[in-house]
Amino acid sequence: MRVESLDLNLIVALEAIVRLRSVSAAAQELRLTQPAVSRALSRLREHFGDQLAVPVGRRMAPTAFGAELFARATELLHETRAFAQQRPGFNPAIAVREFTVAASDYVSAIFLTKVFRKLASAAPGLSIRIVSADIVSQTMIDRGDLDFVIMPEMVLSARHPREELFRDTFVCAVWSGNPLVKDGLDFANYMALGHVSTAFGQARDSHFEHFLRTSGISVRVVLSMPSFTQIPQFLVGTPYVATIHARLANTLPPESPLKFFPVPIDVPPLREHLQWHRMRQHDAASNWLRVFMHEVAAEEM
Repeated sequence: MRVESLDLNLIVALEAIVRLRSVSAAAQELRLTQPAVSRALSRLREHFGDQLAVPVGRRMAPTAFGAELFARATELLHETRAFAQQRPGFNPAIAVREFTVAASDYVSAIFLTKVFRKLASAAPGLSIRIVSADIVSQTMIDRGDLDFVIMPEMVLSARHPREELFRDTFVCAVWSGNPLVKDGLDFANYMALGHVSTAFGQARDSHFEHFLRTSGISVRVVLSMPSFTQIPQFLVGTPYVATIHARLANTLPPESPLKFFPVPIDVPPLREHLQWHRMRQHDAASNWLRVFMHEVAAEEM
């Protein structure tokens, strides 16, 4: 299709070339030959009167105008995809659709498991693909690669709408045989112990680590990992402590060899938010699932 003498398929090529910084990588993603994508870039350059993307070392870098067009192309392609997904009505009982949700393993364990179980009967044709929260980027959200993001508000994009989904508090977890913790955990003991903590990619703090850093509280971290749900098992057989989500602690079996105590510092409650792309405001299926997740949170949390 052409608009103002521009083949709209070229927009797809432009977005891929600039995003991937490579003509060959764009060709591979688009399942085209490299000469075909090179010709597309030449036609784009001729149409717009700008080089758009130029070699810098082994990569392609956008010109100033190319970067501007890339941003517009990203928005346009997302709007087109959202437009193509529109249907005259949405019936969850018969609808078939995959949704991609970015969430931590903690959110998956204490919330998305409940959503998935309820969807099995309410909307059996809907499928969920969960993407690890530690790989989420602004580009993924802006491109519409994610239908929903469930994270604390501090790490969400300011460009897209979000709503509070649920809250949680924290408890201290220690091995029941920890020789340094008997009947309680005061501030001095808490600060003296080694801590098992989380560390995620892209220099992203968790809610608790963000609180410690901004409050000027320094604890001795003996182990950090990109997982919330694995922390409890690493405590077993050690003299260490971890500050974990109360809802996560509640999912552990009664026979778990751990003990739990109040946190001796005033950690603010965690507020998990649900975010979606602003262009999905009129997508009936997305709106239905968003309301559904809020209902699950209200009933189960």
